[in-house]
Amino acid sequence: MSVKDLLHQGFMAAVDAAKAECLIPHLRALPTIAGRTAVLVVGKAASAQAPIAEACLPDAEGLCVIPNGHQVRTGWRVIRASHPVPDAGSQEAAEAAIDLAERLGPSDRLVCLISGGGSALMSAPLPGMPFDLKLQVHRALLASGASISELNTVRKQLSLVKGGRLAQATKAQIVNFLVSDIPGDHVEFIASGPTVPAHTNQADAIAVLERHQIDLRERLKPWLDDLRYATPSPSDPCFARVQTKIVAAPSQSLLAAQAVFQAGGMDCWILGDAIEGDSETVARVMAETALWQRRHGRLSRPLCLLSGGETTVKVTGDGVGGPNAHFALTLLHALNGEPGISAIVCDTDGVDGAAEIAGAYVDSGTLSRAEQAGLSCKEALLRQDAHGFFRALGQSVIPGPTGTNVNDFRAIVIEP
Repeated sequence: MSVKDLLHQGFMAAVDAAKAECLIPHLRALPTIAGRTAVLVVGKAASAQAPIAEACLPDAEGLCVIPNGHQVRTGWRVIRASHPVPDAGSQEAAEAAIDLAERLGPSDRLVCLISGGGSALMSAPLPGMPFDLKLQVHRALLASGASISELNTVRKQLSLVKGGRLAQATKAQIVNFLVSDIPGDHVEFIASGPTVPAHTNQADAIAVLERHQIDLRERLKPWLDDLRYATPSPSDPCFARVQTKIVAAPSQSLLAAQAVFQAGGMDCWILGDAIEGDSETVARVMAETALWQRRHGRLSRPLCLLSGGETTVKVTGDGVGGPNAHFALTLLHALNGEPGISAIVCDTDGVDGAAEIAGAYVDSGTLSRAEQAGLSCKEALLRQDAHGFFRALGQSVIPGPTGTNVNDFRAIVIEP
């Protein structure tokens, strides 16, 4: 098997390890209760999770919130919404979730299947806040290069459902089954934690806005300076009714990929599943690591450097890209055609940024093929047009929506 094929196989193994089927034993193990069971399925994994949940819990009422363009086979109510920027469907979904939660009593159970993307897909502003203002904050943060944790620190404080507010809205017992796309698997940042306590507050949100120079502080003052709009305290009694389990996480996916590379005759080092930072900075560090191993590592067989987490890009160019493709483009530039190094860099949900492209594949011949095609790697970096660059070379990775989301997947293979 070629290195290219093995890299693609490793990526798909990482995706498969986080797919919806991992829910089945957890759902089947739920105890029988006297009251009703309702199910909220929201996030990028929702379209794959809903049919499985409905089959395991056939008597439950269900609400399924999925990204526009996803297809789902379920008899439950389905709401489609936009990602990464919320839309009217996102507001409808948030209000429907609150309504579902409020209709449940102490003898009932709310099962929440939550995955990454839920922050945008289920989004409604606090009372009195214009929806357009919330959208402005969202767009500004996405363009600023803020990390996912910073982004969700702000979103929790401005939301009708996030930061534990959905848990506060119900009297039911809550069981959370989460797919983590958050470095470190901090549950309060997965879809901005609608049913778990927030350990960040209004002051933290203000600090993020100031750090990234988001010039909306004065307009947000009525909500960020008023304790009546703060998220519930972690000591709020509502959280005593909540049980939470992570059913899929980046670490599991990286271990699945590691097994593929080792079976393919490679050594494989997992560098971490929570690596964050600017895409260009992290990519150049990874490139230097790969170059050192290639030139001085005394390798007896191929070595794969595997990592996960989430990198970000501060948008300054006019091209089309995403953090994973931009990482791959920076890696390509830094490696400068060094023989014997190949890589795949993808988002496990199949969508890198706003494009239906997971990421890209690069090898030692990519630069020369680009030059023959009249493409400049440096110019594409400056314009932040990674998707355009790799699409023209046929080196984009396009699996389509994968039905899960455990964030970035990066594999760099160094041959002796």
